[in-house]
Amino acid sequence: MKLPVLFALALVTGHAAAQDWFTIYGYPELPGTDVIQISPVISAWQQQITLEVRVTRKVERQGYRGITYRSYAGMAAIDCSSRKGWFLTLNFYRQPDWAGEPAAVVSDFRPEEAPMAFADIPGAPSVRLIAAACAAAR
Repeated sequence: MKLPVLFALALVTGHAAAQDWFTIYGYPELPGTDVIQISPVISAWQQQITLEVRVTRKVERQGYRGITYRSYAGMAAIDCSSRKGWFLTLNFYRQPDWAGEPAAVVSDFRPEEAPMAFADIPGAPSVRLIAAACAAAR
């Protein structure tokens, strides 16, 4: 099943980044830019699918629960029937590109408490990400 997953994600996301991450938005080779990446590994979990997502932002932002960050990485759940996705866990970093130790770790988000919104990033990346993951999971 890994080959169809990789193929479906490659069709929707474009190019792959280093370490088997697919870039949904941005250019990881350009420092100081907004980037959204996903792991190509998708798993089933409680009638949903899960995948790892990581984001680095060009400026400092405030995330869920008021945590200040420049980048974050975590596990997301997607409900393909409702076309919604949310984070289950997040590691927030003060540095861009997931550098250094996490400034905060949140591992107790409730379903839909931390939606994959990607605020201020154009092009509806959450819609694209959910569509790609659901297509790959079929």
